[in-house]
Amino acid sequence: MKPNYRKPALKRAFSSSALPGPDETAAIVPAAGRGLRLPGAVAKQFRNLSGKPLFHHCLLRIARMGLLGRIVVAVPPGSDPPALPDGLGAEVHLVEGGARRQDSVRNGLDALDDGVSWVVVHDGARPLVTPELMERCLLGAAETGAAIAALRVVDTVKVGDADGFIEATRPREGLWLAQTPQVARRELLVRAMEWADANDFEGTDEAALLEAIGVRVKLVEGSAQNIKVTSPGDMERAARLMELEQGGQAEAST
Repeated sequence: MKPNYRKPALKRAFSSSALPGPDETAAIVPAAGRGLRLPGAVAKQFRNLSGKPLFHHCLLRIARMGLLGRIVVAVPPGSDPPALPDGLGAEVHLVEGGARRQDSVRNGLDALDDGVSWVVVHDGARPLVTPELMERCLLGAAETGAAIAALRVVDTVKVGDADGFIEATRPREGLWLAQTPQVARRELLVRAMEWADANDFEGTDEAALLEAIGVRVKLVEGSAQNIKVTSPGDMERAARLMELEQGGQAEAST
């Protein structure tokens, strides 16, 4: 695949000295999944959402925050993704993804410059990430080495058996639902990937890989708005949330 670059000037949205600088921070956007729960002729991440391909919303948001100097997007092998949108605030590079999420992230890591010390992984199917959430995750990682956006479980948790009956009830205290962004020192994420390869270990997210090598990952309060588009209903919900968000911005400017 021919690399695709856009490199406009950076404008940082936040001034906290605790945040790593944009030049040493990059994002990897896994967008190479098959989207089996949202079947169709077009890959989920390339489908239209409020006038743009789904993954474009993710790119535009994180690129314009001014917190990241480079974004690497992992797309399905052999695919012909939509052209990158104009008006991005960071350099963007497309790479081919792999069979698993961690393979796509590893390909993204391989495409990063040597000067990148911090890596943000954010799902290409989460189009509503906010600058405030990204900043919280970066600050959490800067304190501890790794951090993940997550939501506290508020409902009672039931364990079901193979026949569809309740097998047990679990306390919800201490339970969280993982989201992205997930942020880590580059060296830690590389080490976790190498360990996973050597031990034939597959993690459902980057935090799972880091946990496997003993890294303590900081939980950062996520956002209910930061949904992952998985089913047809999620596309409709995301579109409604965008309309509400734009309506609120319009009111704030008047």
